[in-house]
Amino acid sequence: MHAFRCLAALVVVFAAPVAAQVGPSPSPSATAPSPAPLPLAIPPLTAKGPYDTTLRLEVVNRLRGEFVGWFDPASTAPAHNSRYDFIGNKFQVGARATRGSYEMFVQFQDSTLGYVPDDAVGIGSTYYANTRRSLQNGAILRNAWLGAKAPFGLTGFSLKAGRLLYSDAMDAPATHPTLKWIQLSRLSQRLIGPFDYTHVGRSFDGGQIAYDTDMLNVTGFGFVPTYGGFEVDANRELDIRVGGVALNLKESPAVGPTIARLFWYYYGDDRDVVFLDNRPLPAREADRGEETHLHTIGGHLVRAQMLGPGIADGMAYAFGQFGDWQSLDHQAWAYGAEVGYRLTDIWAKPWTRIGINSASGDNSPSDNDHNTFFQMLPTAWLYAQFPFYNMMNNQDVFVQWIFEPHPMLSWRLDGHWLRLNSGKDLAYFGGGATKDDFFGYGGVAPNGRNELAYLVHTMLTIRPTAFLTFNALYAHAWGQGVINQAFADAGGDYGFLEAVVAF
Repeated sequence: MHAFRCLAALVVVFAAPVAAQVGPSPSPSATAPSPAPLPLAIPPLTAKGPYDTTLRLEVVNRLRGEFVGWFDPASTAPAHNSRYDFIGNKFQVGARATRGSYEMFVQFQDSTLGYVPDDAVGIGSTYYANTRRSLQNGAILRNAWLGAKAPFGLTGFSLKAGRLLYSDAMDAPATHPTLKWIQLSRLSQRLIGPFDYTHVGRSFDGGQIAYDTDMLNVTGFGFVPTYGGFEVDANRELDIRVGGVALNLKESPAVGPTIARLFWYYYGDDRDVVFLDNRPLPAREADRGEETHLHTIGGHLVRAQMLGPGIADGMAYAFGQFGDWQSLDHQAWAYGAEVGYRLTDIWAKPWTRIGINSASGDNSPSDNDHNTFFQMLPTAWLYAQFPFYNMMNNQDVFVQWIFEPHPMLSWRLDGHWLRLNSGKDLAYFGGGATKDDFFGYGGVAPNGRNELAYLVHTMLTIRPTAFLTFNALYAHAWGQGVINQAFADAGGDYGFLEAVVAF
């Protein structure tokens, strides 16, 4: 329990002196569906700069202690530690300068991890496999970009270029509270995201261009992602390219509380690394260094509607993929459908949501086709909060409840029935490439089984001030056929306590 003794002490020390500081609390773990104004807000740290500029200092610190009770390895496997805890701190300081329609932002980040296990399975082992140290530290340039609205007098256009963060499905942010929560928590970063759940995250070098009207947004981008995620030495670029274009329907008087999107994304991977799929190891090693080129097309539709004493919502998306998976032809699919209803006029505003999210797997390890949906570079934790799975070769049927008894307090409870779409593929986990010699995804061979696990997780968020957020997560999984045949103990636990200060 070293991590939690350290966490308790550091939260007290760190939170006490910031009572006079303020700002938004952009924790990727926040659960509140409609945040309200909070007390102890003071003006942001801004000042007038030279040449008619406005300068703003932005500081964020997230301190998190994580505890892991991973599935115990099978008795025939080498001895590994499956019960451990560790701690991580991510500190970011940035300077934002604006002048008219131009904006520049530079942000530095320092990540430190302690008690990272060197003989473990699960999340802690992924950090160690990337950096090979129990005490890890890395300082990086996380953001360094220049943006402009209406450049050269082109009304409706905007540009951004440099090192920046990108989240797919967020080109035209919603404003309606229900749509905003669904967009942030159920659509964004499924395929491309900054992976800020981890203690490092990833950035993207390149640029994007957008054109906006009252109803529509068109955004195009091209990026080279950086190292990061579970790798603290994250300044370098990966041998990966991503790009795409999206047409977004925005909220407007003509369509009401509705958002929609059509998109095309490209993913190119030139890394000299052994890919992970259901082929035998010699076949995968023979393809080492073979280029991968994938195209993903798809769209989503979200609608919120007042209905009786509350708000009903519905969301659907569908993705199709094609291209070359090294020497194999690639074709894959994914889809999701979710509905919800929130009572708005009673205590805690209870919100019930149910849905299914499913993505294809591969049914033959020996043919010339690869049919596993590839999630590219996501923030997978948003959709797998006990991250022993992701959306690749996975079917997730879930029920979800969200309660907000007070603007300072929200609680979320989820139940999931997880199974594989193909028992001849792998049960995949991970969030994409973290370095050039580490593929970024792992997998468990199901040996013909399809049932993965039943999972329950709950998260409590407390925001006592506008600049301070506390999050507590606990998850428990009851492993089924896939896990039963691969592990000696099919029960798993994961959780964390974190404090986020942002001003």
